[in-house]
Amino acid sequence: MNADYNIIKPLLRAGKTSFLKIICVVLIIQGLLFCNFSFAQHPNKKRINKLYRELPSLKGNNRVDCLNSLSEEYWWSPRPNADSIYTYASIANTESKQNDYPAGLARSILNLGVSENYKRNYPVAERYLRQSILLSEKVHDDKSKAWGYIYLGWVLFLKNEYSDAEDSYLKATTFFLNKGEDEGRSKLCSYKSILYTAMGDYEKGFEYCRQSLQIRETMNDHICIILSYNTLGNLYKAAGDFETALDYYHQSSKYAKEHDIFWDENEQIGTIYCSLNRFDSSFYYLKQSLRAYPKDPIIWKSLSETYLAHNEFDSSLKISLILINGFRISDDRFHLMSSLLNTGKAYIGKRRDSIALKYALESVSLAQQAGAKQSMIDGYQLLSTIYNHFGKLDSAFLYLSKFSALKDSVLTKKFFSRLNDYKSSAENDRRLARMALLDKDNKIKEQQIEQKSLLNTILIGSILIFAILSLIIFRIVYIKRRNEKLQNKSAQTELQQQVLRAQMNPHFIFNSLNSINRFILQNNKSQASEYLTKFSRLVRLILQNSQASLIPLENEIESLKLYLELEALRFDYHFEYTICIDDNLQTGNLQVPPLFIQPFVENAIWHGLMHKEEKGHLKIELIQKEDMLCCIVTDDGIGRKKALDIKDRSASKFKSMGMRITEERIAVLQQKNKAETYVQVTDLVLPDGNTGGTEVFLKIPIIQN
Repeated sequence: MNADYNIIKPLLRAGKTSFLKIICVVLIIQGLLFCNFSFAQHPNKKRINKLYRELPSLKGNNRVDCLNSLSEEYWWSPRPNADSIYTYASIANTESKQNDYPAGLARSILNLGVSENYKRNYPVAERYLRQSILLSEKVHDDKSKAWGYIYLGWVLFLKNEYSDAEDSYLKATTFFLNKGEDEGRSKLCSYKSILYTAMGDYEKGFEYCRQSLQIRETMNDHICIILSYNTLGNLYKAAGDFETALDYYHQSSKYAKEHDIFWDENEQIGTIYCSLNRFDSSFYYLKQSLRAYPKDPIIWKSLSETYLAHNEFDSSLKISLILINGFRISDDRFHLMSSLLNTGKAYIGKRRDSIALKYALESVSLAQQAGAKQSMIDGYQLLSTIYNHFGKLDSAFLYLSKFSALKDSVLTKKFFSRLNDYKSSAENDRRLARMALLDKDNKIKEQQIEQKSLLNTILIGSILIFAILSLIIFRIVYIKRRNEKLQNKSAQTELQQQVLRAQMNPHFIFNSLNSINRFILQNNKSQASEYLTKFSRLVRLILQNSQASLIPLENEIESLKLYLELEALRFDYHFEYTICIDDNLQTGNLQVPPLFIQPFVENAIWHGLMHKEEKGHLKIELIQKEDMLCCIVTDDGIGRKKALDIKDRSASKFKSMGMRITEERIAVLQQKNKAETYVQVTDLVLPDGNTGGTEVFLKIPIIQN
């Protein structure tokens, strides 16, 4: 923490003004605001250069208009240039007064307000924006007035004045709907999405977000596509679906990289890993983001929350107390609300309940004034804990009751909003799949099928997924074998590797469908539904990965985690598992064969842990030794000898198909790369001589992206 904390120390030395310039939006919706700074036309370098060339030759009102246009061009870069906005707006403001040009003066004041907004000087920004709105109304400049209301609504939102913010957005709506301006409509919809999400109305939050994305699609720009992935990730994060949010963040980063666009998604990814209790990954991504933006308090806020979740209370407090001071200065109550709550939680961890109570009460008061339901839920829970520590059981029970009632209400809204979005996404995916893979007769049959019950729906869906996957696998194998004779020795080796990889998919699908069938036969509808949901996500990953002989290690880890969740659910959580990744491993850059770890994990679960009477433990380690990637799969199961005895007594006599295929794949990889690649299985023995489980050691060459 000390090394990291040195970066934030300049915030204290910089004083009030410098700090205000770097205060950012709150963590949970920071990405949503950031998304709205970029649009298809901006930054328009050609237009900026044209305005620069014209400016020296212009005079009077034309010069003022040019200065205002230059100021407005700096609204839109991924990080808006507040200083450039202010520079040109202040010159335009002075010359408008000299020329007695009210229309130019109204625009310049609007730009000054926008600049102060981006500098986080919210009281000053509000004063400019209100003045701009009044003057724009006098000169009948409806466009400037509408933009003034948008930015005024945002400032009011940050002051926790939600009702006034909603009213301000409503006043801007009429103009942008009538004029059809894509930039204004998109930004307005996104701001409404942020507002309603904070108010706990997730259904409206999703709806306005989708409207914003639809507008962006018509703008036809790579940044718009990146924004679409990013915004969906933020909404799923707010709704509590962290894995889907993480998937969208990764898609956003990947698309930006493919099109050579700078886009820092590390902070968002870091917060997701914190929510998933994967703290090593959270610290890694947040520190990556700090390298790019060392004075961004939102990244520091995220880091403080990861320290808090990791029970490093002193490190969390050092950051939170500095940020609270800045939020008070800027009258940024929305950010202040969550920072106060984090500080209270840290003091609880240090058993300083009296100090924690002060911060918790202030946070709850701000949340109640604004009607910020999620903050109220967290605050009520914290107050209940504090009063319970004091022995004031009546107060503890009062806040616990408030917490439970409000939480049930909000979670219900979250569930239905997420369900509606899932339904929309699923319908779109099915439509695309039918267009690509099904003929006319299959379309007609599918339209005629009426799902009479949940069990029938699960069964039909599973069969359909398996059929589509089998068709794709058959096609891949057929094409590779047909061209086998035309390829050289190296290409033949690659074909062999891909055929073996393709065999892994039906092997895994077959086992998973057996599990679904078992749930159905047991009439366990909820578990079957949960299992099918996770299984569908894993199938999607398999489909994505099946097109490549090598995939990023982080994708392999993601699919492995999903598989472990499925197996844990399937076997009633009879075992626990951990995945340990070497800090030096760049999981996004290393390439590995898909599904190269899963068969050994499967073997450990089925033959080692499932026959153990007590709860078992499974550990997966990924480390780098020189130019080799090593994977160690360790279980404390019954061992190979007992497993073989059980197998001999059972009707099943065949060797694990998954392990056999993977061993062949690794052998082919060794032949191709001429590296010392191998699989080593070791029986573990306890100090008392009893079987301690099994360890599998895999070693493959490092392959960079």
